[in-house]
Amino acid sequence: MSSKPSSCNVEEKLLFDHGTRIGVAALIDRVARSQIENIIASLDTVEGREALLVTAAFARRQAKRNKVGTKMANFIVKALLELYEKGCGKEEARKVLGFAKWIYEIEFTPRVNVERLTLQEYLKQLASPGR
Repeated sequence: MSSKPSSCNVEEKLLFDHGTRIGVAALIDRVARSQIENIIASLDTVEGREALLVTAAFARRQAKRNKVGTKMANFIVKALLELYEKGCGKEEARKVLGFAKWIYEIEFTPRVNVERLTLQEYLKQLASPGR
């Protein structure tokens, strides 16, 4: 069974901002890199757009099992649910989660409220003198 292309109409900025928040939350929660990779891989356990919902549920399960932090899981649920409701599919979810992994690998935790963190704000803090 082939999955239909998504009818997603979101700006990539939204994807990058969600990824930034998830990646920073992973650093704050001290999540193992392998757990981020497991969450990305969980997108492939189901065909179609429902994979976003399954991956969100998997993230919450991993938080309950203390494999990832609650903050990170909550950001994943929020991002994937928003994407699903906007008609997006695995491609956009993969961008968000892959970008989250990039941010995580930078190993920089900004001094801001992660709830409102954007990629632009993150980069400004990363580039600030004295960092």
